[in-house]
This record gives sequence, C-alpha cells and structure tokens, in this order.
Amino acid sequence: MADTAALERALINADAAGDVEAARVLAGEITRLRGTPEAPKPDKYQQAAIEERDALKAKGIDTGAGYTRRLAQGATLNFADEVLAGLSTPLEMVKRGTFDPREGYNYAKAREDLILDDARQNTGVLGTAVEIGGGVGAGAGALRAGLTFARNLPQNAGILSRSLASAGDSAAFGALAGAGEGSGIKERFNNALLGGLVGGGIGLVAPGLTSLIGQVASPVISNLRARFNPQGFAQSQVARAVEESGLTPNQLSLDMVQAANEGQGAYTLADALGNAGQRMLATTTRSPGRARTDVLEFLDQRQAGQGRRIASALSEGFDAPQTAAQTEARLTAQRAADADAAYGAARQQAGSVNVTPAIQEIDRTLQPGVSRLFNPQSNIADDSIEATLRRARGLLTDGRSQVSRFEEAFRVKTELDNMIDNARPTMQRVLIPVRNALDRQLEQASAPYAAARNQFRQQSQAIESVGTGRDASMRGRTEDVIPAYATMRPDQQAAYRAGYVDPLIAQTQGSAFGANKARPLINDAFADEAAVMAPGNAMMQRRIGRENTMFQTRHASVGNSKTAENLNDDAAMGVSPTLVGQLLSGNWSGALRTSLAAGQNALTGNTAQVRQAVADILLQRGSNMSPAALQRMVDETTRRIQQIQMITRSMGRAAAGGLSVTPAATEARR
Repeated sequence: MADTAALERALINADAAGDVEAARVLAGEITRLRGTPEAPKPDKYQQAAIEERDALKAKGIDTGAGYTRRLAQGATLNFADEVLAGLSTPLEMVKRGTFDPREGYNYAKAREDLILDDARQNTGVLGTAVEIGGGVGAGAGALRAGLTFARNLPQNAGILSRSLASAGDSAAFGALAGAGEGSGIKERFNNALLGGLVGGGIGLVAPGLTSLIGQVASPVISNLRARFNPQGFAQSQVARAVEESGLTPNQLSLDMVQAANEGQGAYTLADALGNAGQRMLATTTRSPGRARTDVLEFLDQRQAGQGRRIASALSEGFDAPQTAAQTEARLTAQRAADADAAYGAARQQAGSVNVTPAIQEIDRTLQPGVSRLFNPQSNIADDSIEATLRRARGLLTDGRSQVSRFEEAFRVKTELDNMIDNARPTMQRVLIPVRNALDRQLEQASAPYAAARNQFRQQSQAIESVGTGRDASMRGRTEDVIPAYATMRPDQQAAYRAGYVDPLIAQTQGSAFGANKARPLINDAFADEAAVMAPGNAMMQRRIGRENTMFQTRHASVGNSKTAENLNDDAAMGVSPTLVGQLLSGNWSGALRTSLAAGQNALTGNTAQVRQAVADILLQRGSNMSPAALQRMVDETTRRIQQIQMITRSMGRAAAGGLSVTPAATEARR
C-alpha cells in the first residue's frame, strides 16, 4: 500500500508538471498494483488524437469544446461527431498522407470523439441538460416538418391511434440516436435496436400519460380561466356545443332569422343547436344564480304563448283564417245574396210551368197501374210515405186545377227540398224523383233558372264540406280523407280545410299550460294529410317542428323535477341537510365527499358569472344574432384546441427526441 501511495503522489506531481506520458505510466502502475483491470490501450487513431490534443495544449491552445458542441450532438441525435468527421476527412487524408478515405475518416472520427468526451467532462450537469435539450428540439422540429407517423391521423383520432403513432416516432428517434452512438457496425446495430425498443415503449405510454395529466390539470385551468375571463370561458363552452351540433354558424343564424320571419321570434340559439344547446342551457338552471331565474322566466313566458303560435301556424298553413262556424255563416250569407240575384233574374224571364210530370211521378206510387177513376179511395189509412206524397200532391193540384205560375212552382220545389233534407232515406227515395221532375219543368220555363240552381247547389255543397272536413279531422282515416278531398272542387276544398283544421286549433287552444301542444300534430297521418290539403304546409311544418324543439328545450331545463328545484334552493342557501346530518353523526368521510361534490361547479369553472354569460349567448334570437360573432367564437375556440393539441403532440415528440439522446448525454464515451 505504501508503494501505491508513493505512486499516487508522483502522479499528482506529474499532472502538476504537465508530464502527460509520466502521468499515464504512473496511472497504469497504480491500477496494476490495485488489481483492477487496466483500461484498454488506445488504438493508433485514438492515440493520434490524444497526442494532437496534448500538443495543442502544450502550446497554450484551448482545444476544449463546450455547450455548443453538446447542443449540436443532441440536435443531430448523436450524429454530430459523424457529420463533422466526414466533413474533415479530406483534410485528414492530406495531413496523414493517405489516399484511403477510410483512414482519413478514422483519424477525424477519433478526434471528434475525443473533443465530445472532453466537452461532456467539462460542462457537467448543465451541459447534459443542453445536449438533451438539443434532442428535444430535434423531436419538435421533426413534428413541425411533418416527419411523424401522426401526420395522417384524423383530428379526432382515438387514444390507441395516437399511442401507436407516438410509439412509432419514439422508436424511430431512439433507433436513430442509438445508431449514432458507438463504434463499429455491431455496436451501432445493438444500440439502435435497444434505443428503438426503449423509445417505442416510452412513446406508447406518452399520449395516455399526457391525457391523464391534462384531465388532472383541466379543472384547475378551467377554474382559473373562468375566474379571470368568464365571458371567454362561456364562449368556449358554447363554441364546443356548436361543434357538437354539426351545424355551421351561418346555418344556425339562418335558422333563427327564418324562425323570426315566420312568427317565432322567441326561437333561440339554444333551440337551433338542438340537443347540444339544450343540455348546455340546462346547466344554467341546475345551479343557483341570476342566470337560473332569467332562463326559467323566459322559458315559461315562451311556453305560455305556444298555443297561440301553433293556432296561427295551423290557420295560415291551411289557409283558413276563419273558424268553421264563421266560414259556414259567410258561405251561407253569400249563397243567399247570390240566390236572390240569380233567382230574381229567373223569375223575370219565366213563363208558365207544367207541373203534370211531377204529379204523375207522385201518382205512380199512390195509384200504380190504374187511374183514379177505376181505383176509388178506400178507408184504409195512409202510411207515412203515402201521407207525405199526398201532401206534396196537394201542393201542386187540388184535383181540378194545377199550379202554373213560376213563383208558386218554385216555392213547391223549395218545400220539396226541405222535406227531402229532413226525411228518412226511404222517404227521400220517393220524394227526390218528384222534386227532379218539377225541377226540369222549372228549367224549361226559365232559361236563367238552371244557372241559378246550379250555383245554389254548388254553394250548398261547399257549405256542407265544412262539416265533412270537421268530421274527417276528428274521426277520419288518412286512406279515406285524402281521396275524398282530392275529388272536391276548389271552393269545397277551401271550406273542407276550414272544417278540418277547426278541431285542431280548438284542441291547441284548450290544452293546459306546460303541455306540449305541438306533439298531437307530429304524426304520420297529419303529415300525409297536410301535405295534400295545406297550401302552406312547408312553413307550417317548420313552425310546428320548432315549437316541439322549444318545448324540449324548456323540458330539458325545467324537467318538472321538484327535486332539482329543491337542490338548487339548498345550494343557494349554502346549507346542505345531508352535510349537517353527516357532521352530527360523525361521518367525516361522507361529509368530505359531500363538500367536494358541492364545490365541483367552482372546480370545473361553472361559476355564476360563467352561467350568466352562457345563458346570454344561448338565449340570443334571430333579431340580435350575429353569425360573424358566432363564427369568430367558434374559430377562436377551434384554434385554441388545435394549439393545445399541437403543444401536446410537440411535447410528446420533443420528449421522445430528448430521451433518445439521454443515455449518451449522461455517460462519457469509453
């Protein structure tokens, strides 16, 4: 041991004197005495590099490399020494007097290895960080250049796809960095294989780990952003709902403007967004605050007017501005006025009327096959048909004289019409031929009479169509309603529509507050019938659809749940009966869970200010909706999400690049 101590003192003196050769010999002797295997002797290339470095140092020239060289080594994934050696190979060939490029490269490579080892020894931990930072920059740069397996992934790629892409990138970085470290093909291959396996494994778990970290940090970030910028946070949330709806801001704006133009100015952005908007608006009513009051008051007021809006949609859609009763009264009055004028002209141009054919039609029933002369009356009482016919006959003749004046004959015809209208079917079958026979004689006696009669008949049919339509609406089947409507004249169809829509409007007006008055109109039968009958069906169906959507929005927000209202009231008071009970019973873990649950709104950024801002945005209507502002809101949120995704991916690829050079950066070359 004494000899070893003496040699160590001699080694210190040799180092102090700058005698490199003596120091090397002394170090080898000390190693031999201690029984430790002596380090392998440098080959001729390494020895030449050492001698060149020592000669420069003896002349006072600093040959040490610093942070820049380590940064370059990391940035090139351990290939800086190979690149620099290759560039200086021609100079080494000249210096060594050889024409073999391999010899020149080997000398240059040994020198670069020595320089890098010195740099790693001289710069310490900070230099290691710089070299790893170079690898980080290489990974991020490769991502920006598109040199990544993730470049073909869709924007909404799942965790598995992103993990596989990350594993591929990290494996490539690790294999490349491993191949750049070592000497000889075998060593480089082994390093590349090991680096690829380690890098692939790290890259495989990186996206999941990043996602987990993001989920843990998200509540904190959301809370901070909601506190400092509630309007911006609210806009981001609404923009997310817009993305979920699959609609563009222009489509949403056009929908709302069209609703306002079609009499539904209370149709909001929350309605236009569909389920995404309804769920988001519901969040404003499930927590205490001014937003809850504003939203519920608006929704209740809007629901109160649903019946009037649907009634208007039905009336306009079926082109039936009057009720069925009003339509019947109007048509009846019009028929009377037209009849007075038309029949007045018929009377003025009328001659005498031959009522004999009508009397003969009656006699064919009362005295079939024989004349009155040979068939005297018996004392058998008349049945109801005979009695009715005798009454009709008595209106035309007394047996000695007959009605001949047009005015008198026309009154008889009118009386027969009334008798037919009020008679049983069996009675109608015997009266109608009599009436028709008299009608033909009236037509022959006055040329204008036929036109007046036909006009009166058509107007009567239109009046009857009101009742027919009313019955079809209440009891008819589509298979019967549509063909019957199709065979009618336009004036009958108009009256039919008034009767058809009248019970629907009455039902809508009579429904209780809170009921969905649009629901009875959302069925296949009504859709098919309205498509044939309603002139304004397209707009009417849009309005009914919106009314159903607006009801769903209110239902999602209110839900008729007293439990939800009670919970909101408790939250507003700041007192939880459950929490009090848990504290009194000593259930500390339950109390802690209850407290955390009560504070989850604040943790996630769902503050009162945010809810108010969300409500203000979602309750915008066609009259005050700006599609440009909505588009900016969506674009800004999309850019923010894309930036976060890019940062996340960059962090993952940058970490892969840094990790790939870490083994070499933390250990000096042997």
